[in-house]
Amino acid sequence: MNTRQLATRTLVQSITATIVFLIAWLVVTNGKILLTFFGGILIAVLFRESASWIGHKAGVKSKFLLPVTIIAPFVLVGLFFAYTAPQISAQGEELMERIPQADTYINEHLSGLPWGTQLKENLTNLSSADSEVSTVVNAVSSVFSSTLNGFGSFIFALFLGLFLAVNPDWYIKGAVTLVPPARRERIREVLGACGRALSGWLVAKIASMVLVGMLTTLGLWALGTDLALVLGVIAALLSFIPNIGPILGFIPAAMVSVITGLDTLLYVSILYFAVQMIESYVLTPMLQAELADLPPALTLFAQVALGAMVGMAGILLAAPLCVAAMVLINKLYVEDILEKPNENRQTEHEQTN
Repeated sequence: MNTRQLATRTLVQSITATIVFLIAWLVVTNGKILLTFFGGILIAVLFRESASWIGHKAGVKSKFLLPVTIIAPFVLVGLFFAYTAPQISAQGEELMERIPQADTYINEHLSGLPWGTQLKENLTNLSSADSEVSTVVNAVSSVFSSTLNGFGSFIFALFLGLFLAVNPDWYIKGAVTLVPPARRERIREVLGACGRALSGWLVAKIASMVLVGMLTTLGLWALGTDLALVLGVIAALLSFIPNIGPILGFIPAAMVSVITGLDTLLYVSILYFAVQMIESYVLTPMLQAELADLPPALTLFAQVALGAMVGMAGILLAAPLCVAAMVLINKLYVEDILEKPNENRQTEHEQTN
């Protein structure tokens, strides 16, 4: 290797290291902004891919169906809440009244147990024992405490998604222009694969959320729970978060049912466990049959890491980020770097023989 090649290689490595450092710095310092932008991409992918899928089935150009795929979800959600809003509002107010009662009830009964006092002390000291644990605990608890901030981020992501969905080719073309001409077609192919994977994951997750909400509501209604509707809506919304969401959705149901008696708590626990098993081992495999399964350990690690860095937004978007990352790693690293040299050597060997 001559001096010029060595200097060129050193320059490329320095530029690459600088870019990686800048990206890491942006993620750490502006994580919420970047995740909000990623949320906008998710919304755009959902609208655009839905229009493409319907257009392919109906034989109509997707650009004519895009307004339908954008308006239809808002109409359906609006009709649902228009019909159920009075019940959800009344049950929500009653739930807010019962949770403090349940907390008092649990504290009183724990105080009467030999190990209850020690358990309460351990739970109290958990968030203050270590700053990192405290950060994660605060990130999880912010599901209920940062609603206004999260709603503002959602509105911003929604408008961003609408702009991206209207003309995605313009933005894709701009991103592809930043890479060398020889790699542009491959990058466009990889971005398309990411879009399809995210769209499939989103559609499967939304369908799963609807089914989880219906099963939970019907199950609680069959058990005689008078807050079945609001608890079912909470379970459906929180099921968007893998691993952590079902646990968070079970907490208000458990606190409400424990006042009635331990037998009711047992029945509610069995119901939530059964719904979770159906969602994990029946619904999700059926809905995501064509998608690679997300490793639970990887998803949980991403949730904890992003939750510690940026809070609730990181926990919410950890799973779709893992979906996109798996596609990028598989396409750009496994296929293009690890496997391609082996294919080239095999081709040369076959030609030699």
